[in-house]
Parts: sequence; C-alpha cells; structure tokens
Amino acid sequence: MKATTTILSAVLTLALTGAMMTSREALAKPSSHASRPTPTQSPTTPKLPTRPCPDEDTESRACYWDAAKRGNGEGYSYFVDARGKVTYLNPALNNATARNAFALAKKATGWTYWGVQFGHQLCWAKVGETSRIHCFDGFKETS
Repeated sequence: MKATTTILSAVLTLALTGAMMTSREALAKPSSHASRPTPTQSPTTPKLPTRPCPDEDTESRACYWDAAKRGNGEGYSYFVDARGKVTYLNPALNNATARNAFALAKKATGWTYWGVQFGHQLCWAKVGETSRIHCFDGFKETS
C-alpha cells in the first residue's frame, strides 16, 4: 500500500510539473494561429493653425494669437480652430461652465456680445454714457 501511495504521488507530482511547464511555455510564446498585433494608433492630434489672427477686432477662424508679441503684449495666448472654437493656452480659461456662466451673467444684466476686442476673445459690452467692455479672460476697458 505504501508503494502504491508513493508511486501515485510521484505520478501526480510529475503531471502537475508538466502542466505547469506547458502553461509557462504557452504564455512565453504566442500560438501559431494567434492574430498579429496591430500597431497602436496615436490619438488624433488637432491641426493647429499657423496663421496669426488679425489685429483688427473681427471674429476669425483657424488662427492663433500670441499675446506676448501681439497687441499691447499682455493678456492670454489662444488659438481658434476651423469651427471657431477658442482654446486658450492657459487651461483655466477653457472651462466651458465658467464661460457659459460669464455669458449668462452679462446677458442678464443687459450687456451685448461684442466678440473680439483688442485681441481678447469672448467680450461683452455695456454701451451708454460710459461704455464698458469686459472679456472672459479678465480684460476690461472703459471709455
């Protein structure tokens, strides 16, 4: 009986060792019928504009504004894509919720959307005896 138990345990040990070796080999080399790996595709990078936005206060598309080199040298740099979406290089100014809240507050108090003023995007104006301009990026002008 002892001999049978010893032989049985030896056979089981060899079987388990063989199974473990087979599974390691299977993990180490791909099977012949496995599909070939496909190269990973890089995420689509938006095409950045190469044309500077005009100096005059007009809505533009597919252009960039370098605030350090344009206008009075102050403010925030941005680019406008082909659809007219403004993206600032300062990520804090790209918050859509904050932009909408700014616009709703200006509308509610009777301000008019004026677009681009002195290179600043998303500007609103209150015209009266004293005219005021406020832009989303913090620019303010009074005349």
